[in-house]
Amino acid sequence: MKRLTMQRIAQQLGCSRTTVSLVLKGKGDQYRISRQTQEKIRSFARQAGYKPDYFASALNSRQSGFIAAVFPDVFESFMGSLVRGMESVLYDRDYTLMISTSRFDQRREQDLVEKMLYRGAEGLILVPTMPFRNEGTYRNTYIRELADRKFPLVLVDRCIEGIDAPCILQEDYPLAFSAVSRLISRGCRRIVCVSFDLQASSIEQRLLGYRDAMHAQGLTDQYILLEELNPEAHDLAEKLDNMLKTADGFFVTTTGIADKLFRLLRQRGRVLPITRFGSASPYMTRDMTDIPQPHVAMGMKAGETVLKLIAGEASPGTLRVSE
Repeated sequence: MKRLTMQRIAQQLGCSRTTVSLVLKGKGDQYRISRQTQEKIRSFARQAGYKPDYFASALNSRQSGFIAAVFPDVFESFMGSLVRGMESVLYDRDYTLMISTSRFDQRREQDLVEKMLYRGAEGLILVPTMPFRNEGTYRNTYIRELADRKFPLVLVDRCIEGIDAPCILQEDYPLAFSAVSRLISRGCRRIVCVSFDLQASSIEQRLLGYRDAMHAQGLTDQYILLEELNPEAHDLAEKLDNMLKTADGFFVTTTGIADKLFRLLRQRGRVLPITRFGSASPYMTRDMTDIPQPHVAMGMKAGETVLKLIAGEASPGTLRVSE
């Protein structure tokens, strides 16, 4: 059975393909096509099960109408907030966001990016999968090639050294420094920092803010640095018990780790102050101090920037977003 095309609809209804195309793209009123003709075309297309061939359209116009977005994973709530921000910008410009996750695997990340570009992505928004400190450096050859070709590429939450592309960041260092200083002002003196030991610029800035805030008050910095991304891993539980002998507060660099730490403390019958990057659901009560993050605004800025790159109106550089 032949696929129903705009040309076949036009032949069946005795009108031009251009008229059919304009109506099915929602531009009938703009081009003063009669309401009767519009309804006839839409009704026929609906009853015949017409579906637009987006890939053929992309080949004809050299525009696919979609932006690729690759994240390490989605179990951290900030990924969803980034998507909301991106879509709020891209949808209004008739772009669709194609999302996938690398599952913290650099080879998978490269494979996904290459497949999305092959399918015609006009731009790429990437939260890179960064390695742990003991795993060597980020394999950035393919990203460097994209940047060198001036492909519309936007990095979010973490920069890649040597890559000349816009990078959307929040104010990680001052947020961390201020949050730890507030913990100290509440009387905490043995604050333990809990974090993944990732080579991610955002994490590194949070660790630096914690360290400097502790040193500014003459206090000793202490760390639990995790090297497993699996939420079910036992590494935090194993390292926590030793720290509990002296700790009187915690500073945590990600929402997921903070939630896990909270559960482990409850299991041990301990209640200690926790300050963490992230926000709890408004429907849940937690004994934690949140550091709100502008992730929706970061997503919006990423969407705006990739569109400017496509239009040739943006240039590389770090763009910082605050609440």
